Amino acid sequence: HLLGDYVLQTDGLARWKGRSLWGVAAHGAIVTLTLWLCSLPFSPLWWPYALGLGLLHTAIDLVRARLGSISPAADLALFAADQVAHGLTIVAALALSGWLGARPAETAGGRWLQAEDRLLLLSGYVLLTMPAWVLVHFLSRGMGASQTCLPGRPGEKYLGMLERGLIATFVLAGLLVLVPLVVARRLVLDGRGGRATAEPLAYLNEVLISVVLAVAVGLFLRGLASP
Repeated sequence: HLLGDYVLQTDGLARWKGRSLWGVAAHGAIVTLTLWLCSLPFSPLWWPYALGLGLLHTAIDLVRARLGSISPAADLALFAADQVAHGLTIVAALALSGWLGARPAETAGGRWLQAEDRLLLLSGYVLLTMPAWVLVHFLSRGMGASQTCLPGRPGEKYLGMLERGLIATFVLAGLLVLVPLVVARRLVLDGRGGRATAEPLAYLNEVLISVVLAVAVGLFLRGLASP
């Protein structure tokens, strides 16, 4: 879900979804294919559930696209409802297929991913890329700090991904003292002008949300690694 709904959803595809049913269908096809490919290491026979999830995902996104953009607060609520709906369908598919609890993968590659919490580690870092960028945006706009709409400023999302990855890695390694250095670099460089000056409240709000999210993921992964 993190890969298909975020990482593989480009800015152009997101705009296409908003104005055309074909965009929603294309996104649904990408999500379905991603779900199936990601399920292969665990169960090659899980494809009917991947197909069902993909169809449900498309239906949910179709409803969301029909509603359009209402207001920052409403858009945040709709984003949360959209993700909850997707999450519930995923949990239902896992429960119906017997994969909700602990169960060994059916291939060697899947068992390698399950060992030593590698899948959770990988998912944590994927979360800090595009999913975190979208989450930070909706939270900032929903709280009234920012009026900027997606896709945002050129290059900003990629720098944010790198920063969150670095922060999580430092927390995971127990090097908390290095976290302020990452934040300070951003503040010094961006403080020379641009959005940091034009929209200081929105800028600081997004930085704070991004850092807190990265630290939280780092602490979670560090907890997994603790004996």
